[in-house]
Amino acid sequence: MHSKLNFICILLSVFLIACSLMPNDMKTAEKIMDSNPDSALHILEHMHPNQAFMDADRALYGILLFQALDRNNKALQPDSVLNYSINYYSNSSNKVYLATAYYYKARLYKRAQQFDQATLFYLKALDLIRNEKKYSLLGKIYSDMGDICSIQKDYTKSMKKYEESIYFFKLAGDTLEASYKVIDIARMYRFMKDYQKARQFYTKSLLQSPDSFLHGIVYQEIGINYFFAKQYDSAKYFLNKSLLYPYKGTNYAIRCYNLADLYFELNQFDSAFLYANKAMKYPATFFIQRECYRILTNTEYSKGDFKQMATYMSKYQDCTDSVRKIETQTKTTILEDLHQTSSAASKSNQFLIISVFIILIILALSLFIVLTLRIKSNRKQQELKTTEKKLVEKQLVLKHNLIQKLQETRDLHSSVFKKANGTERELIIKEIYNNTLHIDDWEAFKTLMNKTFNNIVGNLESRYSEINKKEILWCCLFLLDIPNNEMLNLLDCKQSSLYKLKYRITIKLQLTTAAELEHLLLELAGEK
Repeated sequence: MHSKLNFICILLSVFLIACSLMPNDMKTAEKIMDSNPDSALHILEHMHPNQAFMDADRALYGILLFQALDRNNKALQPDSVLNYSINYYSNSSNKVYLATAYYYKARLYKRAQQFDQATLFYLKALDLIRNEKKYSLLGKIYSDMGDICSIQKDYTKSMKKYEESIYFFKLAGDTLEASYKVIDIARMYRFMKDYQKARQFYTKSLLQSPDSFLHGIVYQEIGINYFFAKQYDSAKYFLNKSLLYPYKGTNYAIRCYNLADLYFELNQFDSAFLYANKAMKYPATFFIQRECYRILTNTEYSKGDFKQMATYMSKYQDCTDSVRKIETQTKTTILEDLHQTSSAASKSNQFLIISVFIILIILALSLFIVLTLRIKSNRKQQELKTTEKKLVEKQLVLKHNLIQKLQETRDLHSSVFKKANGTERELIIKEIYNNTLHIDDWEAFKTLMNKTFNNIVGNLESRYSEINKKEILWCCLFLLDIPNNEMLNLLDCKQSSLYKLKYRITIKLQLTTAAELEHLLLELAGEK
């Protein structure tokens, strides 16, 4: 009996020691998280939460594990561990831990490129700590939301998020992260084609920190900025320089892809092919992969290897499908407005119902798009013919959508148009086309037409140097089947002048008849 009692006491002692040691390991991991995140992750991965853990310890373990995984740029899993933390802190008074758990849940969705879901969790985290002095966490949340707005091409909103992020990082004393956000703001200026302003911010960030990772990103972004500004020598210098610096995440793939794009623009196809292939060997987003396959497709076309070109084109289409699924997600700005409206109205379940409804719609649309895009053409046809068919169909869809948009805009103005006099009608027509086609903004109009009609403006300008903007405008209006009376108004000419204009275009395009002109334009637009 005495020996049995001793045995039970020994087991109880071992159990209690185990219970006390595990939380101590967790405390150690928490202390070294900022200075040695790899060591913290090693400690946490060798811990096995079970029934010996207190509920509070298991909840904290989930947050620390995801923090360590995120710091080491590892996959955020398993999500069941974090879900336990969320469930526990949802029923506690610790708002900061719950906000932190929401933040890592949002990070998980952001990495999976489910930006609508990520935004909802970022907003939940902000609601909990908006008035707390958790400056570093606030800076990270605004930074991630800025990233999402940038991907969704809401650059003004993105810049505001980055500015808020900088404000909180500076309050937290984290000047390095603040410097990274300066780079992000510079990138927004580049997206908005203000290349000089972008360079100013890149230089500002470069001077703020000696960090080699930051310098690599700055040189990378300066190179890309020069590339978009068509200063190719400077672009090549800085992009090559950025390859010498350490990188995180997808940055190395970004550097190689942009070098490939640069070399392709310079018609150095071997180098373009080399760097596009190299970019694919490193972590990359669907956007980068898609653009690399675009370069590989075009370089194979230049070599005359149409079979390999078709292979890359198929992969390009697969990446495009993935990008489209991302682009169909509800924008952050919309979700944020919905969230704020709901919070102001009440604390009821209304927001949850709206959110679920939106998510279900997004899931249904995503499923519909995936199923539609997976319908393949006859596999027995040659790969090249299949590729060409898809390209033609795409151009026709873009044209149809644009014509439909024009008609919808006309319908909106129909009641005013009927009551207007001749001069007013002309102004209405110009307003319709300016809003829809950007007639008064040549660069925007050119971009839209190139996208809709297989780079029609670029082809006309490069092949026929004598053709002018007005003549190119007529070509685009013809392809859009614009009525003759509206075309006269937009081109500011009379019927007789229109015939002369068409004749001049025929001559400049080295043709003899109007029928040949129309056939050539349809062919250039990819409709023949």
